[in-house]
Amino acid sequence: MPERIVVSFRGTAALSQPDSTDAVAPWPGRRGAPRALAPPSRQKGAARAAGGAARGEESYLARALALKKRAEALGATLCAWSAQTFSFEFTPDDVEEAVLLAALAAEDAAVHPDARFAVGIAQGEMTYVGEAGRFTALSWGQPLLVAVMLARVALPGDVLLDPALAAVISGELMTLGAHRGIDGARRVRGLRLDAQQPLRRQVAESVARLCKPPLIGRDAELAELAVPPGSLAIVRAEPGAGGTRLLLELERLLAPSRSLFVAPIGASREPFGALRRAFARAALRAEKSRARAPVLPDRLKPALARLLAGEGVEPRIAAEVLAVWLAPSDVRVGLLAVDDASEVDAASLEAIALALSPGGGPRAVARLGRSDPLPAPLTALTPAATVTLGPLSASGAQDLVRRLLDGCIDEAGARRWAARAPAFPLAVRELLCEALESGALRWIGRSVGPRRRSAGRGRPPRTMTGAELAAPPALRSIEARLRLLAIGQRTVLTALATLGGDASDAAIDALCDGTGAPKVAAVQAALLGAGWVFRPEPGWLRLSSRTLRDALLAGVPPGERAAWHLAAARVVEDHASVLGLADAAWHAAKAGDRRSAADLAGRAGRAAGDALLEGSAAELLAFADEQETASDHRDGAPDSSSSQPPTHRTPIEVVGDAPEPQRAASAPVGERSRPGAPAAQPDDTPDDFPDATSPDVGLPCGDASGDPLAKTTESPVLSMNDIAVRLAELAKQALVQGDLRTLERLVGELRRTGEHLELAERMTGLISLGRGAKEEALRRFRIAAEADASPSQRARALLAYGVALAAAGRTEGALLEALSALARAREAEDPHGEQACAQFLAQLAAATGHEEAAHAWAQVARLAGAAPPS
Repeated sequence: MPERIVVSFRGTAALSQPDSTDAVAPWPGRRGAPRALAPPSRQKGAARAAGGAARGEESYLARALALKKRAEALGATLCAWSAQTFSFEFTPDDVEEAVLLAALAAEDAAVHPDARFAVGIAQGEMTYVGEAGRFTALSWGQPLLVAVMLARVALPGDVLLDPALAAVISGELMTLGAHRGIDGARRVRGLRLDAQQPLRRQVAESVARLCKPPLIGRDAELAELAVPPGSLAIVRAEPGAGGTRLLLELERLLAPSRSLFVAPIGASREPFGALRRAFARAALRAEKSRARAPVLPDRLKPALARLLAGEGVEPRIAAEVLAVWLAPSDVRVGLLAVDDASEVDAASLEAIALALSPGGGPRAVARLGRSDPLPAPLTALTPAATVTLGPLSASGAQDLVRRLLDGCIDEAGARRWAARAPAFPLAVRELLCEALESGALRWIGRSVGPRRRSAGRGRPPRTMTGAELAAPPALRSIEARLRLLAIGQRTVLTALATLGGDASDAAIDALCDGTGAPKVAAVQAALLGAGWVFRPEPGWLRLSSRTLRDALLAGVPPGERAAWHLAAARVVEDHASVLGLADAAWHAAKAGDRRSAADLAGRAGRAAGDALLEGSAAELLAFADEQETASDHRDGAPDSSSSQPPTHRTPIEVVGDAPEPQRAASAPVGERSRPGAPAAQPDDTPDDFPDATSPDVGLPCGDASGDPLAKTTESPVLSMNDIAVRLAELAKQALVQGDLRTLERLVGELRRTGEHLELAERMTGLISLGRGAKEEALRRFRIAAEADASPSQRARALLAYGVALAAAGRTEGALLEALSALARAREAEDPHGEQACAQFLAQLAAATGHEEAAHAWAQVARLAGAAPPS
């Protein structure tokens, strides 16, 4: 029986002769006597009413036939009809077409509101009965019954959704609350569809309508920053307080002869990296605005070319280039703005300090955090002014809300939403973005209001912990928005954050290669429209805020971070200049690949020495020596041949399959536990269904100085059973580290032992998934899930298939497979399996923005974990 989406319509067709129809008996009079006929004086009016009813009948029939043609054009078939109801069925993939048909009928402006169709939508299996024409296939099933009941209790112009509709569960459809009614003897409850904005993607598009307001409440700070030429001013502002915007506004206000905006780039390890990117972008802006770039003396032209090529020059030569680039013109002085100065590389800051000369030269304004010390290269300068940006006033925050929403919200609404966020510009903006994307706020035409009366209200915020108070004000709203973001788009943002938050499209695509994420070109419109990124120059993307970068990096599971850094090291090595290898060395060190880090840092250090960057050269060569020394004594570092990072936020550990208790008991003591490791507690999640929400699993590290297989497969002490257990452990370790090459070898050895074949099959599918062969991976997981096995093994295979579907972005399929896995685990009376399934469902619900469902599934997981073993 195929599954279908059923859309039922109920209209109001009046009877042309209500008093003479045998099926409709006259109202009885007193004591059961028939009511008398209308007096002659009223028969003329009755005739007019009968004529109106006939016209209403014709109008109803005409609208129903027009709706039938529209449904057929959308691919629907008529499956049932009665006197005042008729129903169409769609395939499950045509949910948007079904909703569009219902919304158009419910919002038909040519029909009086009281005469519009009432609509009900449900989904489930339908039984085919027979055909009655080309676009008519009679069928029957529970969805038809539910949809018709919803249509009967719905008000004219309303569309009621079955709460069990898959698109409702996934959050794809937007609703306006619930509606309850009685159909016969049954109580019926449906969710009211937002017919004006029925789809979540339409709601998300409202964020693109947010305006860029003028700078609010910072006039005094701007006046104080107009320091004399050759002076340094300091802006102290926490992330989200508007420090970057203040620098840009200062540039507009002072109208300097030339300006240069310097910001951190990459991992901030490349000497002159920030200055190089600033010069390149300033030259592009000058060319775009048809303004001539500064004319440099012939002796400085090669120096600028070397800077732009990433080869480096002496700091004093770089300072001369800066001074000439920002030289005064027509009594106007140049401006040098340094954003996030504490993260800018030391060589760039040293050149800036040398370019500032008392009584002459450009003005410089550097932004720091409230508690950040002045960077060492700038300590020789005495700041001429220091301003601190605090929160906005209450009226300033309300004004910001109105301006962001283009004046489409009333005073009460602006006051209501301004009070919901800390009074910092980024926090206010991110709160409005979250409200629009989640559906709490509704932007229709020139009106912005709450989707439900309770939106934006509630009790005062609870007392925050110390960690929450220390976090950037906008962090909570950004994290909530990220949970609503599609997994592919989030992976692209994570790649950009790993590269420092400012990178070329080519580098981002290279880092995402093998993760299953889309190309930048495929998602750039959505990311730009939602305000996640902007383009600082053609072909480059930059995250909208440092807070967003930090939130993305914090959201990467710890077990996946090494793989991300290792892949980033290779991408930077392929795309960067010789000095840019310093960034690649930092990423390699973060990944634990110390030999590569030493090699890359050494190459960058020698190039810095050739450019007479003595300080940078000494620092890089010392770092290379440190990494080389540590690589000779390290234990268990990831292999340098590790592949690309796994798909972001995919709990790959749930495909693991641990040894049975008797196997673990027979293993040598040294391999059962690590020295100093805490003893396992009775309620700990078992290894055959590892914790889907915790990427770190306690696995013994292999000896990186040799082949991890050599001491396992050739051991004269371990039995074949013990060897299989050890191989399974090593395979899971390689999986967590993203080392697909070693994982493939381990899986091959595991197959040779003849043990854990189900685990080997699942890991083979994961290898295919990690290398971008999505369809091949899903085919393997599907075959394993459909194979005959015990309920416990079926639960494991189904859950693995669900995880693979989630990694491929197919959340609906992942949900169904995970629910099937949960049913099999309960059938096997396996609380550990039930716990793992519930954990994955909780994570899946959180990833799709269903916080209440995520909380409920997390509670199920906790209860399953607390259950005594059967």
